[in-house]
Amino acid sequence: MNVEQLWIAGHHVNWETGEPDMPESKQGIKTHCSAFAAAACERLNIYILRPPQHGQVLLANAQYNWLNSYSSINQGWQKLTDNGNLFIKAQQLADDGKVVVAVCKNTIYSKPGHIALVMPSDRSETTLINEGPCIIMAGTHNFNYISLIKAFKSHITSWPSHEIDFFVHDVPTQVN
Repeated sequence: MNVEQLWIAGHHVNWETGEPDMPESKQGIKTHCSAFAAAACERLNIYILRPPQHGQVLLANAQYNWLNSYSSINQGWQKLTDNGNLFIKAQQLADDGKVVVAVCKNTIYSKPGHIALVMPSDRSETTLINEGPCIIMAGTHNFNYISLIKAFKSHITSWPSHEIDFFVHDVPTQVN
C-alpha cells in the first residue's frame, strides 16, 4: 500500500488512496493512521468505520468505540481477550493471514487515538513479549514494519499497555 510515501502527516489526504487532495486545507492535516487502516480494510473487502460514516478528524477514537460495539461484531470483528499472551495471539493470527488491528482511544476527547494493523512477522516469543507484534501504520512517521511499543509510544502511559485493544476480522476476506 506504499504507506511510507502516502498518508503523509501534515497534508489533507484522500482516505482511500493516501494521496494529498486539498493542498490549501488547514483541517484534517495532522496524521492519518485511521484513514490508512480504513483504506487497508476496504481493499480487503472488510468494513471498519470510515468516511463518509465518520470524518477523518478523530476517526481512530471513533473506530475504537465502533470496534468495541455490537456493530463491529455484525461486520465480522472479534475482540481478542488477554489470557496472558495477547501479543503472541495477535501476532499468530496475523501470521495465519487474519486481519488484526491494534487500537487505543485517547482519554482526552479532543485528542486523537491510534490504530494500526498487525503484520505477519517471524518475531520470537521474547521479542513479542518485550515489544509487541509487528505493526504497519501511518502516523507522524509511517512504517511498513515497526514494533507495537514504538508504534504506540506517544499514545500509552505504560508498558506493557492495557490501553491497546486488539481485534481480529474472522470472516474470510477477498482482495479487490
